Amino acid sequence: MKHFIQRSLLIITLTILSMGNALAMDLNEAKKSGLVGEMQNGLVEATLPTPSSGLDELVKKTNEGRMEVYKDMANKQNIPLKEIQAIAAQKLYDIAEEGSYLMVNGKWKKK
Repeated sequence: MKHFIQRSLLIITLTILSMGNALAMDLNEAKKSGLVGEMQNGLVEATLPTPSSGLDELVKKTNEGRMEVYKDMANKQNIPLKEIQAIAAQKLYDIAEEGSYLMVNGKWKKK
């Protein structure tokens, strides 16, 4: 079972990273600029208190795509959605580049 979950997490991670090249490029740029960070629920959030409408849209589209993947995996694996999100978040934290913002205990921290 552990091997199955690990394999599934790899699929989740690869799917998230490959979702929409244009969107991914914008997301990567936003992350590198410190405008967007990874949260502990496997979603992203703007790090600024008042993000632009474009940044809000990027966050919204990214999170919609991720949630679609998470829900699909939760249904296929019969695992609670929150568990899938937590596992995906850990993987995303692990692969985040140096300088990326990560939400830790309710605060943004630079990796």
